[in-house]
Amino acid sequence: MQYRSEIDGLRALAILPVLWLHADLPGLSGGYLGVDVFFVISGFLITSIISRELRENRFSVVTFYERRARRILPALAIVLMVTSVLLPFITQSPKVLGSYGESTLAVVGFVSNMYFWQTTGYFGSTSELSPLLHTWSLAVEEQYYVLFPLLAMLLVKHARHYFAHILGAIFVLSLGYAQWLQSVDPTGNFYLLPGRAWELMAGALASLYIHTPHYQRVALAGRNILSGAGLVMILVSYIMFTPATAHPSALTLLPVTGTVLLLLFATTGTAIANMLSLRFMLFIGIISYSLYLWHQPVLALLRIYHDGELTLFTSMTGIVLSFGLSVASWRWVERPFRDKQRFDKTRVFKYSGVSLVSGLLLGLVFYTNVSWRGFIEPHNMARYQQLASAYASHTNQPMVDESCKLWSSTLDPEFARRFEQCSRQHDQAVFILGGSHGMDLYNAVAMNSETPFVVSVSRGSCRAHGYNGNPNDVPQCQYEDFLAFAEQHDQSIGLVIYTQTPDRLFTGASIHEGSAQDINQQYIRDVVAYLTRVRHTVSAPVLMIGMLPPLTKDPVDWNYQHAFSEQLPNYVSHKAVEHSTLLDEIFAQELTKAGIGYISKLEGFGLRLPDDLLIDNTITYSDRRHISTKGEQEFGRRLLQHAYNQGYSLLKPAEI
Repeated sequence: MQYRSEIDGLRALAILPVLWLHADLPGLSGGYLGVDVFFVISGFLITSIISRELRENRFSVVTFYERRARRILPALAIVLMVTSVLLPFITQSPKVLGSYGESTLAVVGFVSNMYFWQTTGYFGSTSELSPLLHTWSLAVEEQYYVLFPLLAMLLVKHARHYFAHILGAIFVLSLGYAQWLQSVDPTGNFYLLPGRAWELMAGALASLYIHTPHYQRVALAGRNILSGAGLVMILVSYIMFTPATAHPSALTLLPVTGTVLLLLFATTGTAIANMLSLRFMLFIGIISYSLYLWHQPVLALLRIYHDGELTLFTSMTGIVLSFGLSVASWRWVERPFRDKQRFDKTRVFKYSGVSLVSGLLLGLVFYTNVSWRGFIEPHNMARYQQLASAYASHTNQPMVDESCKLWSSTLDPEFARRFEQCSRQHDQAVFILGGSHGMDLYNAVAMNSETPFVVSVSRGSCRAHGYNGNPNDVPQCQYEDFLAFAEQHDQSIGLVIYTQTPDRLFTGASIHEGSAQDINQQYIRDVVAYLTRVRHTVSAPVLMIGMLPPLTKDPVDWNYQHAFSEQLPNYVSHKAVEHSTLLDEIFAQELTKAGIGYISKLEGFGLRLPDDLLIDNTITYSDRRHISTKGEQEFGRRLLQHAYNQGYSLLKPAEI
């Protein structure tokens, strides 16, 4: 394919907003759409190359993969190696390093998009700490590179005249699927190929359209207008889209169409092509792949080192470092490996294999925790063990399971069998409902209560106002099933307890920043309505145990450079405490009217922040929102004492 300088300029137009957004600079809330621009460019170029070579009967899958390997793997391998060397010097967080090891394995396997789909959203604060988060888009392209050449060969051989029609059908089906999946699994929609294929197909169809007579008849004036419109579409998208915008969806047609218009009509002689071909745009476009590879590790490492915060100075430092590393990477890694005289096909595949195996080994080393222990100074080893234990206590969910203290995520037949067996042995059960906070509360009660019959049906992210905050998804959780179960086993239930996190009740803004106006009143009504239904279903009293204020930072991840106790005040959000107290007041008032009890966790836990973050030199939170095993032991004891004093006899502490 003949070189088009304006496409390099378009690459610059794609990478700069991504870099801007990831550096936490204001003004381009839709900067993530630069990746969508890259997808369209990729679909355009790959289809142009493959279709031309197929027409000329000289297409080779091996040669195609060789070109992709030259383009992708050398720079990626260098980034992995440098990041892997630096990371243990910056943090010894078992969570950060372990997650990095997992993500490295996913990158080497070309499935990092699937890994991040399962582990983290793209816009969360945790994702900003992942040095390899950005490789999700490489995985999407790599999966496309594997599938599309085979599809193209098959179509050319058996359905040559329907090639464009079939690509168009894939475009329509993928876009429709993305529109549907956005309401069902927005994270999967963002990360996975099926919801992104239409963007690649948009570029592919554009590459085919170039060869039609209709395209050839578009005059220079028309090209100027259409390319100008395309540029406006992209720029408007960068400004108007936000992380809350449904994406990818039909709305994403705006930047995708804009990119297609630029690829088709920003040709030699047009004003937009001249702008995209400016020297500095070409320079950024040429190093755009290396810049994309380097910027996320650089910014993530800076965030980790600075406890998750990027000041303007730190952001600018990260940008400068990213550019410097990108130029070096392009000059001494990318360019040499594209030189077929210096690196023939055999050497390319050999070095690619070595780089993949090296990445695999690095990932295994980090994943199995054997690498970073040598980096921990002796006086920090005890703290490392403490933090690792706290993290493991939350990650592994060591739910109490002994005799008639039992937990399940669903009301399955096995749970019902054990419950009925225990109901014949003991009097009545304490039955705990909730999401992951219900799991924490179950452990806290089971560990500390004299009552032998304590059960819980709780599942992460399940709240009475909806699964992951979507009221329409309540049936996916256990709440409706519990009503039927409770009606059938009413005489065996002595107390029903519900709990949840407070921050999910804030939908207008973060609980750390918002105001009372950001509380979702409908969610509160949903919770009260559900607990009222429970109250009318069971003979036993119903109790809600309230809000645990979330921290601003994850204590298991942070502050390996400083004494943990010195940093405690920085973890506490006074706004979150204030808002949790306000929610306590609202729920207590509404539930009292319905004859339902309420105990504040701030009161029940006797929570004194920040002092209670560390008890007996052990962390009581396992992350920003949940309590650790130590927290379950200590706060559980306090809570049971408080509840017992309030008249809840089934919550008698073991020592009384």
